[in-house]
Amino acid sequence: MTREEYLQQATTLLNSEVFIPAGYEIPADVKVSCGWPVSGGASSRQATIGQCFSRAVSANNVNEIFISPKLDEASRVLDVLTHEHIHAIDDCKSGHKGLFRTIARAVGLEGKMTATVASEALKVKLEAIIDKLGDYPHAKLDYTKQIKKQSTRMIKVECSECEFSYRTSRKNIELMRNSTCNSCGESTLEIV
Repeated sequence: MTREEYLQQATTLLNSEVFIPAGYEIPADVKVSCGWPVSGGASSRQATIGQCFSRAVSANNVNEIFISPKLDEASRVLDVLTHEHIHAIDDCKSGHKGLFRTIARAVGLEGKMTATVASEALKVKLEAIIDKLGDYPHAKLDYTKQIKKQSTRMIKVECSECEFSYRTSRKNIELMRNSTCNSCGESTLEIV
């Protein structure tokens, strides 16, 4: 099973076992996939882990939901998917207030509405869905591991006599003819 098939089947089960019993229904044409959010993606500490787009921005006129590739634990994926389906139900009109909040509480999400988590009762329902579907067929993706950390371009030069310091490039250091401090006049400049 692909990730998208898993998420689509999870949507069907969430609808019948979580949303309809609470009095709400997920739109039948919603699309779900695994992908990076528009902003707040991989590198931020408070990363966006799910995103729902309104029908107005889709050429197919459907809600489109993306679950971050950073997630690989089935229970958390379904928890986030539940949150994003609430946005789809009201076509992203309420943000995290009003109807969104009402539905979130009704289906068993709790906590801050911008970062909800499943209540104990909802976790039981999500585990039952996982028992039917199996584990989420995805391994966590952390692309920050391939980003090279930028080293400092400027090198610190300091006078050991008066503690005057400045930063300059390696090229300038190679061109320095003497190590006389501009502040105290002593020949005590050192590369730190």
